[in-house]
Amino acid sequence: MPPVVQDVRYGVRLLWKTPSVALIAVAALALGIGASTAIFGVVDAALWKPLPYRDSGNLLVLWEKNPAQDEYRMFVAPANLPAWEQNRCFSGLAPVLDGRINLTGGPGGHIEPEEVAVERVAASLFPLLGVQAAIGRTFHEDEDRPGQTGVVVLSHGLWQRRFNGDRDIVGRNIRLREQAYQVVGVMPAGFSVLDRQAALWLPLGLDPYDPKMARARILAVVARLKPGVSFDQAEREMDGIGARLEQSNPPLDRGWRPALYRYRDQIVGNMQSALEVVLAAVGLLILMACANVGNLLLARGASRQRELAVRAALGATRGRIVVQLLGESVVLALTGGLAGLILSPLLLAALTHLGAETVPRIAEARVDWRVFLFALGVSLASGILFGIVPAIHASGANLSAALAEEGRGGTSSRSGRVMRGLLVVVEVALAVVVLIAAGLLMRSFLRLRARNPGFQANSILTFRLPLGGGRNTAPERRAPFLERVSGDLAELPGVQSVGAVDSLPLTGLGVGSSFVIMGQPEPPPEKRPLTLVRSITAGYFKTMGISVISGRRFDNADSADGPQVAIVDECLARRFFAAGNPLGGRLTLDQPLRKQVGIVGIVNSVKPEKVEGEDWPTVYIPYAQRPLTGMTFVLRTAGALPALAASAVRAVHQLDPDQPVADIRPMEQVAGEAMAGTRFETLLLAGFAEIAFVLCAVGIYGVVAYDATERTREIGIRMAMGARSRDVVRLILGQGAWLAGCGIIAGLVAAFALTRVMSSMLYEVQPSDFPTFAAIALLLGAVAMFASYLPSRRAMALDPMAALRHE
Repeated sequence: MPPVVQDVRYGVRLLWKTPSVALIAVAALALGIGASTAIFGVVDAALWKPLPYRDSGNLLVLWEKNPAQDEYRMFVAPANLPAWEQNRCFSGLAPVLDGRINLTGGPGGHIEPEEVAVERVAASLFPLLGVQAAIGRTFHEDEDRPGQTGVVVLSHGLWQRRFNGDRDIVGRNIRLREQAYQVVGVMPAGFSVLDRQAALWLPLGLDPYDPKMARARILAVVARLKPGVSFDQAEREMDGIGARLEQSNPPLDRGWRPALYRYRDQIVGNMQSALEVVLAAVGLLILMACANVGNLLLARGASRQRELAVRAALGATRGRIVVQLLGESVVLALTGGLAGLILSPLLLAALTHLGAETVPRIAEARVDWRVFLFALGVSLASGILFGIVPAIHASGANLSAALAEEGRGGTSSRSGRVMRGLLVVVEVALAVVVLIAAGLLMRSFLRLRARNPGFQANSILTFRLPLGGGRNTAPERRAPFLERVSGDLAELPGVQSVGAVDSLPLTGLGVGSSFVIMGQPEPPPEKRPLTLVRSITAGYFKTMGISVISGRRFDNADSADGPQVAIVDECLARRFFAAGNPLGGRLTLDQPLRKQVGIVGIVNSVKPEKVEGEDWPTVYIPYAQRPLTGMTFVLRTAGALPALAASAVRAVHQLDPDQPVADIRPMEQVAGEAMAGTRFETLLLAGFAEIAFVLCAVGIYGVVAYDATERTREIGIRMAMGARSRDVVRLILGQGAWLAGCGIIAGLVAAFALTRVMSSMLYEVQPSDFPTFAAIALLLGAVAMFASYLPSRRAMALDPMAALRHE
């Protein structure tokens, strides 16, 4: 029988004979390996697994940037596309325009109306990505022309959800915005372009010379590098094209240049650093588990010195003994790895649920062969890592002395105690790093939650009312319909106030415009400041709890035929009016058509995109004077939100049965989703910190308790010579305090160096935050004292005579 097989069989028998040691070790390893495997599955799906496109590494996403305005990822002006297409570094460019559209009919006629996300794309996009339709086809070039866009490609999810996976739907019509579109194809499951929520695709039908849209920055552009062309080469060439556009079209392009991003970076966004931090944290957990198991094996090795001496006396070399002991460690690690692999799908399911809205491609995370190989590799590496030190130490002990210890069973040597102490110091240091990282994120998250976003989110129900189809599409019908809806909603039981806005706070920047303040020097178009523009109804500020600082709110007199008015926020007033009081002033908005408005009020600023984000200058326009096709209602209520939601949908459908009602959710949920990424990172690291805390406490307790048992005879002698109970307690507590103190100091130094990488994840908290560092140090110190006190109590109760007869 080969020696390796013999070692494995012997290792299994030994584990079977010492089930308590085996169960503790397997449990620690299963927890560490299971957590790391689940996290690896998430990180692998988001960062490393190949994208479902041909040669995805050559795909880029192109935006425009304006460094002078601190903007680096803005939409592209269609008028610039003809010049961009003259490049020599891309094999193709495909513009994309995202939006929303009303689905009102299927092949069988009218269906329950629904607003869905849509991407309007160039016909060249799908060949550029190298993806074909699962059923049917994608667009032909002649279908991607202005006025010739009556075809649609469905996502796999929408096809299954609304059309029951009917394979005969290709060639049949559905209704979007009350117009018929022929279904030409269905994309594969999981396919997306830039918007993961897109339910269907329409031809863009772009005319870059159309004066209505040529100057508006509205597009994203997908590009593919030619073979042999590097990212840096493409950046240099596109920068040159941008410089020429600045010279040839300064009103549009002065200060603007193309901005290139790799496709994967576009999808992953700012989650990459957070996922890497989480992966590093779970790696520290594995090291802590290895330290714990290593201490168990060191303790067991002390009791096996006689057995190993016999093996050496029979001719076993030191190397053979090391291999034997490592074999036992690997068997133990593989058992823990198998348990962790069984646990990982449950952990992965929990992570998928927790990070569904924030982690890109997390739905693709699976326990597949890549994850299996990772778990196998981690198990083998862990077995060698926690087994090598005990194996070398045990094989190098004084075997002659061990043989002479007739029946004493072998006690641990001083070097063994030092080795176990070092492992505990390492374990405590690792725990300090994980706990400080979690503490920093927790403090950051609490500060984020305490930040005032500028409105009161409690007791508010929101829902979108898309008016881009059906009988209320015409501009002259939108405002009257919205007014009737507002009136009926206000009559519902429990409703205290009703308002509407085109873009809710914390959901994105939305529509913006450059502007000019009348009476001040007019800057050239490329240097004009930017502001967000919001259309609102009269009750919006009251419903949202947005304070009016001075002036007035809108009222029914602010109609389409009345004076053109606006309300600005304090951010705009503070930045652009020297006295900070713009009341009575006038400004001109450039987009979409130049429009001059008089300022009648100032309100406090609200966060448009992120709670931790900056304030943006914002101009509010009465809806009647800017009737858009999509508005979001906000209803403040004293009653239950679910009951109000059902009543609100009924009220809308009584006025128009074909009117979709979308995105029904509490405003508190909207605010929560804006912090979902931070909450995901915080909860994950907090969970790891709890595991690290337990492992650290168990590690300290195990070493101190084992050493107290080993020193029973010494303690008996001390007590027989007059030592009192408190002296024994001081002796044992001192050992625990020394180990914990060394580990805490080492951990604080390591955390001070390592937490710098978390700077971008923190809000109003420094990576070297003193209260966090101090609190973790005190907490672990207290835990170490408690874990050491338990063995000291047992030692204190020893009978000196019994202790002297020990062994």
